[in-house]
Amino acid sequence: MKSQNLLMFRERVVAQLKASIKENLGRYRTGDFNFVLSDATNLLDCDKKIDLAFAEQVTASSENQNELNCCLAVYRALPGLTPYLARDERLWVYLTHIHFLNYSRIRWEIPDDDERAISHIKTHFFATGARGIERDNAISRLWWMSLICSRVERLSLERTLQVFLHQSDVRANIVERPTTSQNVSVLSSVIEKLEESYATDKALYERERFRLMMKELNLKGGIKLLEVLDLSEVKKLVTECADS
Repeated sequence: MKSQNLLMFRERVVAQLKASIKENLGRYRTGDFNFVLSDATNLLDCDKKIDLAFAEQVTASSENQNELNCCLAVYRALPGLTPYLARDERLWVYLTHIHFLNYSRIRWEIPDDDERAISHIKTHFFATGARGIERDNAISRLWWMSLICSRVERLSLERTLQVFLHQSDVRANIVERPTTSQNVSVLSSVIEKLEESYATDKALYERERFRLMMKELNLKGGIKLLEVLDLSEVKKLVTECADS
């Protein structure tokens, strides 16, 4: 394994970078931020490793976003990363500005207009709040989607990601509902039902149909308390909601 210590920026560095986006637009578009690494006091050691071989597999092009492979590569590049540490903006700002800068600016192409570019960079190169960390940052979103999918039972991580990534609205519905994304039985049952649809007509991916299923599941789950049902009961309930 080709690895090195995983680092993060200090808070003051994140603040300085965020305040100087306009001055650094050239670096975001075609340059780099290696100058920050020249001062060791800008960095903190996370007491974790980054596998550089997997990190190198995080690639995209204007024709192919390569989401599935990038999710797998980021997740495998950061072995041992905990959800607690993965909520630290300092880590993701370091990764988007250092190891994954080229990927980030290709995957999230920076607008030509400077004002739009500043807003765009704040969204995808930084990570403010839960939404910024779980859904917006160019790299953290890949890790968090992989973490969610790693909780699914009976399906491989690769297959789960394939099903999960197929339709953005369906993905958002799952991520935005903690009762679904954090409950292993519910998450596994919903993904397995989606996998059945993915393998056939993909009808469950229709926006309104999936939203209706999730609405029904929330209504019934509120009464039956999904947390206390066993897996077979949850699967039966999910099937009822999907077929209603």
